[in-house]
Amino acid sequence: MHGVNFDRYLGKKTGGGLEKLRQELQAENEGVVLPLAISWIGGPKDVQKKKAEGMKASSVVFAVKGSKMAERVLKGGLRAAGMKFDVEKFIKAGPDSFCGVCSRCGHVEAKCGSLKMPACMLCAGRHLTKDHKCNVVGCKANAGQNCTHNVDKCVNCKGNHIAKANCCVKKQEAIKVGREERRTWKEREGERQNVITDQQEKPEGTEGGGPSTAEAEKKAQNDEQIEKEPEVQVVATQETEGESSNAGTQETPMKSW
Repeated sequence: MHGVNFDRYLGKKTGGGLEKLRQELQAENEGVVLPLAISWIGGPKDVQKKKAEGMKASSVVFAVKGSKMAERVLKGGLRAAGMKFDVEKFIKAGPDSFCGVCSRCGHVEAKCGSLKMPACMLCAGRHLTKDHKCNVVGCKANAGQNCTHNVDKCVNCKGNHIAKANCCVKKQEAIKVGREERRTWKEREGERQNVITDQQEKPEGTEGGGPSTAEAEKKAQNDEQIEKEPEVQVVATQETEGESSNAGTQETPMKSW
């Protein structure tokens, strides 16, 4: 979702930040459920940099519960604080994503900023790879295909190989960074899912995971009974590991933007 205002939703001083946006979206759009926290695209540091450079708004990413609702949101957009926002499907791109327009790593075609300045993956020429043609008369290679006549050149490292070659130093660096980012992302996602599971498994009438009122009263009665019968020997037994287990949670399909 694009055009999210910094003054209203960035930082604690705004009175809730993106959590306030999440509540507004759910309140003003019938049937919309956002099960996870909303995040700025690019992360907090990138957003703060944009604000320092004078930008007034940026984009956020969130998950919508239910595939039918996701399609409805894509078509009709969303409202928050009386304003209409356009929504598009989020295409996650990592440092090792390859763009078919500029032949560089870090983004995909839909997010390329060099649409008017393409670069061929085969020869680094100023044309799309699909438009690459061999100039040798009689060459049977089709448009977009490499051949023995071509002088391979990488637009990224300037080496004598195509941009997607595994030997490319720039590609190897991008793959390394991409793997590390995915590992970190999986760890964060695991932590977030644990928080959601803990919230779902809290007993009714509790706050912070403590015992419910009924449980507290039952414990007090048991303690009082023990005090009244001091001559009775009490045998304490330790609960066997595995006897008490948390209920499993069913994963709900969702789409990201």
